[in-house]
Amino acid sequence: MVDERKEHVERREEPDRTGSTAIKSITAIIITVLLLFFIVYFVFPMFGDGGEQEDEGEEDVNIELDLDDEEGNGGDEGGEE
Repeated sequence: MVDERKEHVERREEPDRTGSTAIKSITAIIITVLLLFFIVYFVFPMFGDGGEQEDEGEEDVNIELDLDDEEGNGGDEGGEE
């Protein structure tokens, strides 16, 4: 006896998933680069001045004073005219 089986195999064509995988990979790379940028430029400076010790504890302070040359100091001295 010869047993013949006929199988009907239906092949379904699925869309190519290369584009989806590429988008996920590129997104992961961009997020990683942005995270490293954040760590280097914002987190590391919080732990010190980057190893530069030239001032030996001295800090540069800029103070700007705005002095008026008009009479009076802005108080209630003269009254109204």
